[in-house]
Amino acid sequence: MGSLPHFSHKLLCRVSLALTLASFAIFPLVQISPRPVGASNPTFSATIANYAFHPQHLNVTTGTQVTWTNNDATQHSVTSTQANLTQGGGHLIDSGSLNSGQSFSYTFYKHGFYPYECSFHSYMTGWVNVTGPDVQPPSSPTGASAIDYTPYIIGGVITGVGVILSLALLFRRRTQEAKST
Repeated sequence: MGSLPHFSHKLLCRVSLALTLASFAIFPLVQISPRPVGASNPTFSATIANYAFHPQHLNVTTGTQVTWTNNDATQHSVTSTQANLTQGGGHLIDSGSLNSGQSFSYTFYKHGFYPYECSFHSYMTGWVNVTGPDVQPPSSPTGASAIDYTPYIIGGVITGVGVILSLALLFRRRTQEAKST
């Protein structure tokens, strides 16, 4: 640095200082952003065999995923009864037709009593009793990316302001030095 003019040495020191301070300001904001992690929700397996649900009655806690597997040679379904219709009038739980060997899963996020039946064989009935506080279903990303860029934007703004202030101070000092010589 011996061959650089005097103001360049000061400029490098100030820019280095500004970038160091900006990085200290940015680090707590950026950190390693927490990423959504799939919770290990409890799961429960049920079967459809001999024209019956096994077990017929389930007691689970909120957040539990129940998977019904059709082990019969005929089609069955897992369909809410009239007690569990959506606001639009559709069935809350509706597996559609399940052929032999096919499965259907439903996660219970809200507490309550959920009666169901086979839409092909109305005598096949069962229920799920869900206890515990309601849980929020995982959010699904509504775009190409679910990354929150806010910390990066804030960090960029802080860095930009630091660089602009450093340059402003440099030009101010250079102007003052030019006037004094």
